[in-house]
Amino acid sequence: MAPQPIENKFKESPYIEQIMVVGADRKFTGALIVPNFKNLEDWCKRRGLEFTSHEQVIRYHPVVELFKQAVDKYNQFFNHIDQVKKFALLPQEWTVAGGELTPTLKLKRKVITNKYEADIERIYS
Repeated sequence: MAPQPIENKFKESPYIEQIMVVGADRKFTGALIVPNFKNLEDWCKRRGLEFTSHEQVIRYHPVVELFKQAVDKYNQFFNHIDQVKKFALLPQEWTVAGGELTPTLKLKRKVITNKYEADIERIYS
């Protein structure tokens, strides 16, 4: 599984700011997704959903459903084995200062994997 083509396709969604495909050694493909919170906030307002914090909004059932629909939409471009089966929404954008990105804005996969190990384990539990 090559993660970059999957990640690049999923980032076409106006609601996905960042994504990292996980699960190279697992039974299925998963993903860590950082929403585009600006677009997500607008989406919530149009639906009358209160947007008080990133941590709160990513737990709303309608928001999770929105991302399930996005995942389903972009999965159709990939073989069954490469399709994202489960994902975790994260409340914080990855940054160079946070250590998750290189100065050229590439994902530091090991750092992200270590930092979000609990979220990854929940995908596979």
